[in-house]
Formats: sequence, structure tokens, C-alpha cells
Amino acid sequence: MEEIYKTNKHKACPLERRGFLLIASLFILTTMIIIVSFYLSSINQEIKIAQIVDTAPKAYYLAEAGIQEAFWKLQNDAAFKDNFETNKNWTATFTRSDVLIPGGSYTVTIANTNLAQATITATSTISIRDTESQRVVQAGVFKALNDSPINGITMFGNGEIYSIGSNVNIVGGDLFANEDIDLNFFSSWSTDSDAKSVQDVDVSISSSLTAANIYDQTNPPIPEEIITPWIDFDSEDASSLKSQADQVYTSQAFKDLLRDFPITELDGIIYVTGNVDIKKGHTVTINGMLVADGSISTANGFSFEKTEASLTINKIGNEPSGIISKKNINIGGFSANLDVEGLIYAGGRMRIQDGIWESVDVTIEGGIIAQDIDILVSWEPITVIHNQVYINEALGTPLFSQVLFINHWEEEY
Repeated sequence: MEEIYKTNKHKACPLERRGFLLIASLFILTTMIIIVSFYLSSINQEIKIAQIVDTAPKAYYLAEAGIQEAFWKLQNDAAFKDNFETNKNWTATFTRSDVLIPGGSYTVTIANTNLAQATITATSTISIRDTESQRVVQAGVFKALNDSPINGITMFGNGEIYSIGSNVNIVGGDLFANEDIDLNFFSSWSTDSDAKSVQDVDVSISSSLTAANIYDQTNPPIPEEIITPWIDFDSEDASSLKSQADQVYTSQAFKDLLRDFPITELDGIIYVTGNVDIKKGHTVTINGMLVADGSISTANGFSFEKTEASLTINKIGNEPSGIISKKNINIGGFSANLDVEGLIYAGGRMRIQDGIWESVDVTIEGGIIAQDIDILVSWEPITVIHNQVYINEALGTPLFSQVLFINHWEEEY
């Protein structure tokens, strides 16, 4: 019996081993399936990410198409145009599906922040398998509504006038902002007329503002809001600045001109379709008016040249003169000299800023009109002398004003 028991026990061992091997094999197979599944899922995710990245530029330009459609509506669609110009609290939303790109769509919202001033937000979506690529682009737009020049104002900000460490002397006219006048960090400003803000005049403890009178929310009478005066940049009407231009350059052609002739003198109305960039080593004299439907910058970009960037605007007879930009006007960052007889008009922001080691020398006779005005860390005193004749002749008598892009940005991802 003992021998039989031993024999049976000996015969059971292979069965146990086979059971263990089966369980181990199933475990290994299951583990491999899980690993492969994770690997395939990772590959699938990478493919999705690659497709989204590949589609991102298309999504961006699709959102831009939404911005441009809204921009067109504000100028040409009667209902949009009327609400944009007459209702401070107006908003509107529209959607386009399967446009430009198969499976692509965009939704656009226009929200007024004031009369004829709004933020446009365009969100684009492109379907990709079981996911989607999306971009959000925003733009600020503005239209001047005042068909008459503003009188008695030397420096006018439709938004804010802001200063850090600057010395500004205004002669013969008011300092006026539809929002705040905000002077900070050892700023010293003076005017022999009034300083007026529809909201608040804020002067830090280290700064000073000398004026005949200061009027704001806490110093009545509170000034009434002033609407920005018209300028017709490029309509087909004979009174537009582009129609009156003596010379029209593309941005690249003007850049090439300054490269070939860094010391340049031009006469009349000079119109540039794009941005103007006057760098160190450039000396530009305009006997008349420099106009751009982009931004105008002087000494705003780095250059190895030692001589300062110089822009001089001369008034000739009864002809219009000044610096006029659909977007921003930036003076400084590096050494610059700005001498203007005429009007400085920026549809966007006007900024004057010294560099860390380099200064900006600015003298203006005429006036400044801009969306916002920033004068930052100006070591040299800035003088702005009021001349109503120069302002009126630069503004002219336009029959039309354009909707202007005053800023443009994309949400970060």
C-alpha cells in the first residue's frame, strides 16, 4: 500500500506543474495585453496630439476669419454698425459652421465697452476624429465719431493718460482724459491751463501736477466725456489721407528707403501701408505728414548704430502736418529725437519711453490725440505746445472715419 501511495503521489506532480504553468501563462499574457493596450493608447494619444498640433494654425486662421467678418459687419452691416455706434451696452453673437475648412466652425461675440468701442472674441473649432482643435482670438476695435476738431486741448486721451518718472510741460491748452490721469514715481507735470479727467486724477505722493484747475469725480464740475475726432485714413473719398498722399510706400519699400538712404527728407503727405520703423542711425525729415495704417516706431528696436534715431516733422504753409497712425505710436526704448510741428494722432496707444541708459528728446507744437497715452521714465523734459491751427489742419474735414483695430491678441494655451 505504501508503494502504491508513493506511486500515485509521484504521478500527481506533473498535473500540478501544468496548472501552475497555465496560471503563469495567463498572468503573463494578461500583463502583456495590458502593456500593449497602454502602448496602443499612448500611440493613439500621440496621434491625436499630432493632429491637433498640425491643425492649430488652421484653427488660428479660422478664428481670424471670424474677427475679420465681425470687423466687416461693423463697417458695412447697417444693424451692426448702428448698434456699435449708439449703444454702449450692445453685444451680438453669430456662428458659422463648415466654413473654409471641412468640419470647421467659429463663434464670434462683439461686446461694446463704450460707444463705437468693442472687444471682438472669435472661437474656432475643427473636429478631429473624436476630439477637436480650438483657438480663441480677440481684438479691440474703435471708431472716432466726432466730426469736429476738439478745441483748447493739447493732450487728449480717449482712455487713460499714464506716467512713470516723467517730466512733462504742457503750454497753452488743457490736459484731458476720458478715463484716469495717473502720475506715478517722481513724475512732474505742469500745464498753464486745466487738467481734466472724466474719472479720476491720481497723483502719487512722490509726483506733482501743477495746473490752473483740476477737475475730476472728486473735484467738480465733473468734465463731460469728449468724443475722439474723425480722421479718414484710406477711404476712396478725395479727402482721405491716402487719396491726398504725395507718396505711398509699402512697409517694406519704406524700410528699403531708410536702409539705402538713412538720412532722408520727404515732402508732403507720406503714406505707408503697414508699419514704420525708424531705428538708430536713421535721420528722417518730413516736410508735411507721416501716415501709416500700421504702427509707427522711432528708436523702438535695437541697432548697433551709435547715432540716435531722429524724426522731424515740419509745418509748411497751410498744408497738414504731423504723425498719424491707425494703430500705435512708440517713441524711444533707445536714443531718439522727436521734433514735431503738427498733430500726433494714434488710433491705439501713444508711448514715449526712455531706454535704461539712453534718453529721448521730445518737442511738440500742435497737440496729441490717442486712445491711451503712456509717458514712461523720461529723463529729459518733454514740452508740448498747443497750436489749434496745426491740429485743425491735420484733422481736415473728413466725410468718413474707419473702424480701427487698437489691439489684437490670442489666448495662451
